[in-house]
Amino acid sequence: MHWPVTLPTSTPETYGKEDRTVHDPDWDFCDTWREMENLLELGKVRAIGVANFSTVNLEKLLKTCKVVPAVNQTEIQPFLPQKKLNVFCSQHNIHQTAFGPLGGSGSTLHADPVVRSIAQKRVCSSGNVLLSWGVRKGWSVIPKSINPVRITSNLKDCFDMSDEEVEQVDSLVETLGGKRFNVPNWGTIVFHDD
Repeated sequence: MHWPVTLPTSTPETYGKEDRTVHDPDWDFCDTWREMENLLELGKVRAIGVANFSTVNLEKLLKTCKVVPAVNQTEIQPFLPQKKLNVFCSQHNIHQTAFGPLGGSGSTLHADPVVRSIAQKRVCSSGNVLLSWGVRKGWSVIPKSINPVRITSNLKDCFDMSDEEVEQVDSLVETLGGKRFNVPNWGTIVFHDD
């Protein structure tokens, strides 16, 4: 489930053009989850998960679900490490996948002096530092790129960060106090205090 919202049913003509601020009052993401559990029970899928769920939404889902989500894909990067959410997911055996581990549009992470210093020392790109940080934290990291050279570099040049390097990157959140780069308007609160 990509978002914890319930859009009205669309048609082929309206698909992708929906007003995302209009929600179906007779449906809840827990209803969608039950349908996903049915797919799992029928053997149509091997695992089911969520994306962009906060601890508040996960708590609500866990109260009614039969199957705990296998994964929660959320924006996680050094300016938004989502510590509370990561602890919660770990306690409930929900794997975290870091969407936007490089920050996304408007991100200054690549140019951060700490990141650049580690990249220079490791002879790699700033992107590799950010991806290596996420992997070292135990998350799957899924950078978005359509550039074949960058895709190859992302796969090839990651490294095992030292504890000191991890701590240096961990400290970046203090720079902005938490910065989300992916903030779509759903007309409701999706992100809570994570």
